[in-house]
Amino acid sequence: MSITPQRSEHQQSARNHARAPLAVRIILAVLAVLALAGAVIAIANIQAQHSYNQATRSLNADLKASASPTADWSTLAARQEQTDAQFKEAQSWHAILAPNLNTRIETNSAMSRTLTERIQAELNNQQAGSSSAQDSSNTSSSDPTNTPSPSTPDGLDDKQRRKVQDLLESNASASPSPSGSPTTHGSTPSTGATVKPW
Repeated sequence: MSITPQRSEHQQSARNHARAPLAVRIILAVLAVLALAGAVIAIANIQAQHSYNQATRSLNADLKASASPTADWSTLAARQEQTDAQFKEAQSWHAILAPNLNTRIETNSAMSRTLTERIQAELNNQQAGSSSAQDSSNTSSSDPTNTPSPSTPDGLDDKQRRKVQDLLESNASASPSPSGSPTTHGSTPSTGATVKPW
């Protein structure tokens, strides 16, 4: 009977030793998870800082280029699209970023969006100006009222012919003819008369 109590004491001491390592294992597992989370946060902050630095350099270059009077708005629009994407990438982990970094990213991202809107407005104005010039040239070439009527040999319509006649009359009255007599519209100048270009 003395063997049975020894076994039970031995089993109890083994159970006590087994509980201690289990608690240690749980604590170690929690510490490992915390270390992994810390590593993820650190990597996210480093990646966000890198994206932020690249996007800020691009933003500064685009701001400088947009201030130029000879800015190429279509190129700037493409570059700003990339810059906005870099700021978006930097903000993707905003919940775990350092507060200072998060604030800087948000500030520059807002500035980048404002520049993008300005560039898009300039690009729209530029395209609207070129399309309206194109439309007016297309309209004048396709508009039947602007084409010369086939019945007139000089290619002028009545309104244009009246303007030309008015100009000729004003020129004739402003400059006396060399012979002293006023010139008529249908007459041709004599070979000895000086023809004035105006």
